[in-house]
Amino acid sequence: MDATSTITGDVDKTQIPPLNQKRILAFVNHFLVSTCTFLNEFALGCETKFVEMERQLQKTEAALIILEAKLASVPTEHRVADEASRIPVSTEEPNEPAPIPECNLPSTVGQPEPEDPPECVVVRACEDLRYRKFFKMVQVGVPAPAVKQKMQSEGLEPRLLDTPNLILADGLRE
Repeated sequence: MDATSTITGDVDKTQIPPLNQKRILAFVNHFLVSTCTFLNEFALGCETKFVEMERQLQKTEAALIILEAKLASVPTEHRVADEASRIPVSTEEPNEPAPIPECNLPSTVGQPEPEDPPECVVVRACEDLRYRKFFKMVQVGVPAPAVKQKMQSEGLEPRLLDTPNLILADGLRE
């Protein structure tokens, strides 16, 4: 057999010895195992990078929320002048019940009357002493559901967090 007859295909194939099947299987198995190992390592590396990128993105998002809350809490001249010229107006929704005034007036039966009885004050929810710290928590980035749960545990109405300009008839002011 010469080289030209092998290339052209006019070789008697009955005269060529058979291929060693064990050797071919070993090559194929080695190829499959090495390819699968490479692909598994590549996928693991990609997944690790994605997890790290997601963690960095979450940190950046949390920092951005905190920064936005801090910026929103800084009064500007325009915002201060605008708020001073505005009179608070009730933003009650028609389906929402109005807050019930709870004035702590002393009873006149058998008790001496104090010199200065407490008065009911009309205050916006965000300015009320009881609710002010909860609005501040939301401003600095605490999730609203967590703040509402804390409000409920202290016996306050968590729905007021959604309506900061709601007028409270029983408000407390410094």
